[in-house]
Amino acid sequence: MNEDVYKQFATKVQKLRKAKGYTKSMLSSLADLDISYIGKIERCEKSPNLRTIIKLANALEVPVKELFEF
Repeated sequence: MNEDVYKQFATKVQKLRKAKGYTKSMLSSLADLDISYIGKIERCEKSPNLRTIIKLANALEVPVKELFEF
């Protein structure tokens, strides 16, 4: 996948998280993911698989496609 897409995805996750007023800890709990993994996604150090993307979308209460609307 294109590096720009990773960066845009990471930015979108972080923007939605902050808009909801969630800390990384809150999002990690809601998505059932490790807090360090949330940080790595937001810093573009990890690229999540489909299962993780679905968990993030559910935790952020948005449709999956919204995570890819840059």
